Amino acid sequence: MVKLNLVKSSNDELVSKPLVAVFVGATSGIGAYTVRCLAKTHGKTGKGLRVYIVGRNAKAAESIIAECQKSCPAGQFLFQSANDLALMKEVDITCKQLIKTEEKEASAKGETPRIDILVMSHANFKPWDPRNETSEGLDTFMSLLFYSRARFTTNLLPLLLSSSLPAHVVSVFGPGRDASFFPDDLSLRDPKNYGFMSSGSHAAYLKTFFFEYLAAKYPGKLSLCHYFPGLVLHEGFDSGLNDPSFPWWFKASIKYLKPIMKLAPSTVPCEESGERTLFNASKRFPPKSVDGKANIAAAGAIGVAESSDGVLGGGSYRVNYNGEQVAIGKQYKKMREDGWAEKSVQHTLKCFEDIEATGHFSG
Repeated sequence: MVKLNLVKSSNDELVSKPLVAVFVGATSGIGAYTVRCLAKTHGKTGKGLRVYIVGRNAKAAESIIAECQKSCPAGQFLFQSANDLALMKEVDITCKQLIKTEEKEASAKGETPRIDILVMSHANFKPWDPRNETSEGLDTFMSLLFYSRARFTTNLLPLLLSSSLPAHVVSVFGPGRDASFFPDDLSLRDPKNYGFMSSGSHAAYLKTFFFEYLAAKYPGKLSLCHYFPGLVLHEGFDSGLNDPSFPWWFKASIKYLKPIMKLAPSTVPCEESGERTLFNASKRFPPKSVDGKANIAAAGAIGVAESSDGVLGGGSYRVNYNGEQVAIGKQYKKMREDGWAEKSVQHTLKCFEDIEATGHFSG
């Protein structure tokens, strides 16, 4: 485990230069705690901070922004409203507005428009639901976990590639969820294949291969982390108790098991989860180097992580709540030999292409 004091000291290095960060799904939960952490880290001595909070709940965003401005009076905290981010059309609209606003804000300060950190934690956690297809032909849960986040990343590439950090992309969910795999049904359209476990599994596989593709395509420019935050008992667990769409058995399990869950080894306190999520933007997770040689010395005590393709500092990482690597399963060797790294990326790009052209994907 990377000790918390090393995590905090590494995060403190982010205040040494002006920073622009985008948080998608940050009006509650882990995203919100990470925004607060970044604001607190920058405080009154940081060199400049501009944060975009993307979400649906404007009232919650106002509260978070007010809290952040107390911690970081000189920082800019801007809310970008977004409705259904399971739709690629909505992601595209949101990204266009983000780019437009960042170009305006950067120009006013004589800066280069950019995004240094992109954190995505938006999801719709209802594991009991059947496959729920969007108007674009994607399952809502899988879209929020993968397709939507991949689309955010590719749409925002012009600003990400303008970062001097270089840029860090963090997707919060579960890289270790990869188990079952249905090669003839990547979108899990067959009801026999679909479930909470299989949808999370496919999202993990697709994200691993897509992040590796982007890391290799933009060496020296882009670091990408798929991050498992551990069990974080944030306010979303309590709000679920009042949600009529949540089944009684789930509410009962949360109510009575929560005290026990707090004792689990993988349970991470809310504020610490913000620190550890932000840590994914550290030197421990550098972009793939142009010459193929990781700068190990630059990372210091936190070390350089191994990427998902087995390369030290390879640019695409599967990260556990403790800052260590989520190991790649043995099945990946056979999948790579069978061309599934390339096929998965082709599937993703075809999805984007079809939806952009016709508004629907049937693959």
